Amino acid sequence: MEPGESAMQAILRVACDRLVATEPLHCEPESLAAEAGIDPTVARDLFPDGNAVVRTVMESALRRQMDYLTRKLSEVSGEDPVAQLIAFGKAGVEWAVENRDDYHILNLPLAGQVVDADELVRYHRSLQTLTASMLRRVRERGQLRPEIDEVALLLIVRAFTYGLSRLYVDRQLRVWLPEQADMDKHAILNGALDAFAEMLFLPGAAQPIRSDA
Repeated sequence: MEPGESAMQAILRVACDRLVATEPLHCEPESLAAEAGIDPTVARDLFPDGNAVVRTVMESALRRQMDYLTRKLSEVSGEDPVAQLIAFGKAGVEWAVENRDDYHILNLPLAGQVVDADELVRYHRSLQTLTASMLRRVRERGQLRPEIDEVALLLIVRAFTYGLSRLYVDRQLRVWLPEQADMDKHAILNGALDAFAEMLFLPGAAQPIRSDA
């Protein structure tokens, strides 16, 4: 255990390390306890099985991500849906950059198998509803290209922000941009999001906000 850690924190830390490994290992409580230096009985009292451990790791990450996105969005005026959309997209990518392990874990194939189905559905539905609402307001203001329908827009926006996040989390940025050896990853990702916004929004829309992240 590390100084100041509780038994639960130590178990979840070791579980997180295993889940982001190239070949994720099992997260049975006794095995985690042995690695974390904790009494196996204590670990079993905290978590009945490996799925309970993984569920706790993922649900904690979900809540941290939602708190982060909500806080970032609250910093932008609700009167400007274009700025809100750009801020929301940047916040999603920035969270992945700042929380690589959490992001990786949340997007593991087993997420849908162990996380409470209702909570996972509510999480994705809330993001989808919020994005659709902002896109609708942008369209009503005449700032969105009219030839793209709402469903396609939702998919395009999700695919772009998800793709940027995965490029970073999967350590593919340097592979895709090998000539940028000394790249500023924040500047490159935010620049890509600004360019994407310029393609989506019509001339005269609110200017993309710049992030210091």
